[in-house]
Amino acid sequence: MENREEVIGDCRAVMDALADSSAIEAELEAVSREKEVTAGLLQRLVDENATRKLDQHDYRKKYDGYAGRYVALESQMDSLEKERERKGIQYDIFSGFLAGLSETVELPVDFNEKLFHRLVDYATVHSDGRVVFTFRNGVEVSTEI
Repeated sequence: MENREEVIGDCRAVMDALADSSAIEAELEAVSREKEVTAGLLQRLVDENATRKLDQHDYRKKYDGYAGRYVALESQMDSLEKERERKGIQYDIFSGFLAGLSETVELPVDFNEKLFHRLVDYATVHSDGRVVFTFRNGVEVSTEI
């Protein structure tokens, strides 16, 4: 079994991964830019329809396409923001766990089935030999068998 310092080091690595939301931030920025472009295209189309005689069937088709894309981008941004928030919550939970772990003098050596069932929600065994343990707080830990 790993010693206490190794376990704490592993926990800190997980916390670093949870704290890093740079990929989500980059995707949010890209979606935000695309949303602005789509809003501009939509406004330009409305302005063009107001100043020129456009075929209304073609106008409506383009308008619906732009409006649909805008709504999809808003939904994508909402999902990304929720993912960022979820990571923050997991970080806070894991931080509390690590603080408690840091205060323990030594880790339990014996397997405790009751503790295992209280912590682990379910385990997924993959055909490539990985097992992913999903804890009740949503944290996932992967290991090879």
